[in-house]
Amino acid sequence: MSEPIAAPRKRILFEYWSDPLCIWAFVSESRLQTLLEQKGACLQVEHRVAVVFGSVPWRFREGPWSAAGPEGRTKTTGEIAARFGCDEVDGRVWIDDPPASSWAPGAAIKAAFAAEQAGEAPSGAGAGYQRALRAAFFADNRNVARRSAQLEVAEAVGVPVASLERRFDDGTALSLLWEDQRKKDEEKIQGSPTYVFDGGRALLYGNFAEGILHATVDELLEGLYPGGSPC
Repeated sequence: MSEPIAAPRKRILFEYWSDPLCIWAFVSESRLQTLLEQKGACLQVEHRVAVVFGSVPWRFREGPWSAAGPEGRTKTTGEIAARFGCDEVDGRVWIDDPPASSWAPGAAIKAAFAAEQAGEAPSGAGAGYQRALRAAFFADNRNVARRSAQLEVAEAVGVPVASLERRFDDGTALSLLWEDQRKKDEEKIQGSPTYVFDGGRALLYGNFAEGILHATVDELLEGLYPGGSPC
């Protein structure tokens, strides 16, 4: 494993887009964490929610999951997780208690980030909540569209429950999620997970090798050091 690198003259801003119900975002979470551990001094991440599963019932009824049904989705989820060593994931939530939409957990995630930004939760609480909520869904088979699950996860990771509830009740959480969806459409984000670097200079989407992620960042960083190319 390479050593963390020193900070350049400025940092690269990148957006990390993901859907809270996306198995690919769950299994690739370690890539993001490794990137930030090794090169975080050079990077600034902005987490955004890309709602892909707007209506789970529609997906099963007439959408892309209609042929395989809940059993097929469960099987696919378990197979993807196993490929990446996530043996705790069996996908049974798609059969036992599937959420109707990722809009609900997506709004909870935006509320957690807003609480952090307002100083009501510690630094890193938003990202920690997002990871924990996704783990509650895939590893614990919990329906994270339910407010009870969202609040229990918040309490477990140190995000004040009152801060989330206030943003649920006054519409702030939904408004912030809408803003993400507007930006998603503007930037033509195709799905989850997606990395958008430096205002769109580079974009990585879906399942790709970890080396590609690090190589992309390294190339962008070259122009940030003294003597580096600005192109």
